Amino acid sequence: MNYFGDEIEVFNARKWNWQTFKSTEGYPVADNLLDWVIGQERALAECYLCLEEWVHKLKYLEKEKWYDAWKDPDMEKPNATKTAPPGPYLLLLGDPGTGKSLIGRALAVHLTELYRAHKIQLKDVVCWQNNLIPSEPKISCHPASEGKKIIFKEKLKATKKLFLQKVGIKALTYMMITVACIFMFAGFYYLWGQKVQWDTNAMGAFGPIQETYGGDFTKYVLDSFIQIGTTTFLPAGMMLMFLILVVVMGRFGIMGGAKGVGGAKATTVPKLIVDNTKKVAPFIDATGHGSAQLFGSIAWDPLQTGGLGTPEHQRVSAGDTHRAHLGILYIDEIKNLKPTEAVTLLTVLEDGQLPVTLRSRWDEGNTAAMAVSTEPVPCMCFLVGAGNFDSIGQLHPALMDRIYGYGKVVRMNNDMQNIVENRRKYVQFIAQEAHRFHLLPFSRGACEEIIDEGRRRSNKRDGLTTRFRPMISIVKTAAVLAMIEKCKIVDKRHVKEAIENHCKTIQKQILENQISERGKLLNIRPEGAKLGQIYGLAVVSDPYSSEMTGNVLTVKGFLEKCDNSRNNNHQKGYYKVTGIAKGEKERFITDSVAKVRSVILQKYGVDIAQDFFTHIDFAQAYGVDGPSAGVTMTILLCSLIEGKPIMQDVAVTGEINVGVDGEIPVTAVSGLHEKIKAAEAWGFRKVVIPAANYKHSIDPSDYDIEVVAGGTLEDYLRECGISQDTRRGSRRMDLGK
Repeated sequence: MNYFGDEIEVFNARKWNWQTFKSTEGYPVADNLLDWVIGQERALAECYLCLEEWVHKLKYLEKEKWYDAWKDPDMEKPNATKTAPPGPYLLLLGDPGTGKSLIGRALAVHLTELYRAHKIQLKDVVCWQNNLIPSEPKISCHPASEGKKIIFKEKLKATKKLFLQKVGIKALTYMMITVACIFMFAGFYYLWGQKVQWDTNAMGAFGPIQETYGGDFTKYVLDSFIQIGTTTFLPAGMMLMFLILVVVMGRFGIMGGAKGVGGAKATTVPKLIVDNTKKVAPFIDATGHGSAQLFGSIAWDPLQTGGLGTPEHQRVSAGDTHRAHLGILYIDEIKNLKPTEAVTLLTVLEDGQLPVTLRSRWDEGNTAAMAVSTEPVPCMCFLVGAGNFDSIGQLHPALMDRIYGYGKVVRMNNDMQNIVENRRKYVQFIAQEAHRFHLLPFSRGACEEIIDEGRRRSNKRDGLTTRFRPMISIVKTAAVLAMIEKCKIVDKRHVKEAIENHCKTIQKQILENQISERGKLLNIRPEGAKLGQIYGLAVVSDPYSSEMTGNVLTVKGFLEKCDNSRNNNHQKGYYKVTGIAKGEKERFITDSVAKVRSVILQKYGVDIAQDFFTHIDFAQAYGVDGPSAGVTMTILLCSLIEGKPIMQDVAVTGEINVGVDGEIPVTAVSGLHEKIKAAEAWGFRKVVIPAANYKHSIDPSDYDIEVVAGGTLEDYLRECGISQDTRRGSRRMDLGK
């Protein structure tokens, strides 16, 4: 096979020779994330179409001056009935690892380019204090990067005001300290004068001072202090007490601009709640987020807000929907949205605006934050939802209806054609991951082995899987194995070792371990030939991840005519199958059991439920289900009727069907790769599978076991060693009545 062709291709301004390249070293990896999306051309085309509609909508809104209502926080905001038209939205459905989140990120990059081309501006959102009704903070919207300038300007004004307050308070403080000191000095100076008068025994109003006070200096000083203190010490003390009061008031935030209880600042500076300074269309991954994260909330806990003194507008936190305004809001597993969250999201999608109020698991309590609700905040986001195919039935019906009506539901491809162009894209994928994780370059042979693994995982001979996330693990592990060996390049053997030994999911490891432990108790011997025993192939699936691993089933049978001498001639026959799923768990096995009865009647003219005592047992198996058991049971009964043994080194799988035009067809089943690997691990020589599966999915070179196609029951009988001669006269068992 010519894996990559022989052209010289030019991309990213560099040449790349597909015929002669030896490794991915030097591969021109693109910077644009859209170029990283592989195998999803249809999905990308639908995304581009939606983005064009989105840009047209935004241009119309700018023409209608929709944002003018948010320029000034004091202006009245538009009513919900006059908001922007809804849509478009995207819902990407597909298996994990097919690139849904990568498409979301790539769309944000492409959206930035479209905004620049059409001169559409991103917006910053600022939350302001409402002086009239503090519990209803005001909102303004400004061109990107203007928000920080507004905050800086308001902070500067507040700082100037605070500075002037502090300067005024300090000036008053110093002046009062000076005056108090003067009064204190005057008081002490006057007392000193009184002491001088006492010492000189100066004449007072009633004669010599000492004689007047009877020589008691203490009484004289106290009397003088009372007279002097009323005019000196008392005013000075009052001034000092006032200064102490001012300091205490400032510490507890009573003075403007000072700290309040718990250290919070009672500031009037607005808060920037949405910042688009980078001028790049935002990509917000809201997967798994609750109501508070999705739609914003009001902080109420002092430990969250910084203190009880934090004003209402400073406690507002925008949600994902607000931060994704004019950008991409990506929600994976969108089916997991709670009903209340889905309904609120409907409001966002319909109105393009949503107030911020208290939203949390505590929103049923009694807190002051419950009374706080902002004006409508713009949140016109481009919703990109993602999920598996079961999301269609589990998504909120009203939300699903909006997506169908105003957006698009896009199916992600699980595989792409195995052609030269797409094999080249696999090389691109390998080079991208090596560049992203700073790995060694991969050799040409290593790239081919990864492509082969992609083909095997697609379950199509002419397909390549587009579930690239599991493939990333192979790329990284192979590179690490090469680095451990101190190689300069990742070779084919490193990739093989990574695939076979290191890159199995935990579910697959658990399943393989369980089957291995059970295998020690099973008597599976793929050798010789036996009558009444055959080996069938099945798969075991993990209920959560859908991971599968192969399993070998030992199927045994007993068949005896009703008119046997040891039985009552009047006793009717019976048809029992044991070891299969029962009750609610059975889905397909009951149909297979019924088909086997009809096929045997069609082929041999006997009813195994009336003419025979028939018992088929899936030995040591519990709850076997699925259509692939049909051909196994049919071959087993044919062997018993023919009286010819079945080759034990041959394992089979396939769905039996009622014959038409003399042929009994065997049709396709699932999990072929896992089944063949299980037979290979147990040492079987040959596996017989439906011809449709062989043509569609299987490359025999992938396996060390012989893989044979069978289109009809006769093909299967021949491969299992049972004679092609199935005429009634040649059978050992007497089928006569």
